[in-house]
Amino acid sequence: MGNFGNDGQAATIAEIKAQMDVLGWKQPDLVAASGVPTSSLHRYLAGTRDIPLPVVVEIARALGLTHIELFKRAQRQLDAGSSESRTRRK
Repeated sequence: MGNFGNDGQAATIAEIKAQMDVLGWKQPDLVAASGVPTSSLHRYLAGTRDIPLPVVVEIARALGLTHIELFKRAQRQLDAGSSESRTRRK
């Protein structure tokens, strides 16, 4: 996922899982809707393999989002985490 980094990847995965929860989906549902192979999706969601941008686009579309919205949600999660860690250090 380029320069988004490990934290960005983790936040993106968390947002994918959160949207799956909203929809009441399990991995097989996302596989069916996105066309991403089961073994690949499992590795992506486990964080053991980077998610290529074209796959993020397909996953987001399957979840009813754009990839931009998915990344914005992930960024908000990162920003919230940064705010919390700054508050704890004071």
